[in-house]
Amino acid sequence: KRVPCKLACLYELTKPVDSSTVKLSEGHGHSINYSGSGMLLLLPEEVGQRQVFEIQVPSEARATQVTKLGEVCWTRSIAVNARVCMYLVGIRFLFELPALG
Repeated sequence: KRVPCKLACLYELTKPVDSSTVKLSEGHGHSINYSGSGMLLLLPEEVGQRQVFEIQVPSEARATQVTKLGEVCWTRSIAVNARVCMYLVGIRFLFELPALG
């Protein structure tokens, strides 16, 4: 079951630069809805299909957010104006990362 939610979610992803270098990118996306298996996000940067990244999502069991690893299933660009695009991104959760501490 999908649950509507409008929250800012911190994400972290890596993009390959060349065969030996990756670029780390951090930002805030906006959740549109989520379920136990995935989430619909609005992101300020383009991501590739099947790309894996970390995202902090709300936890029903805890009062804090949890970090999950998600894989991009699909993406659509949305033109905000002539120069700016945002991206609707559907992700599937792979697993929850253990809490630090």
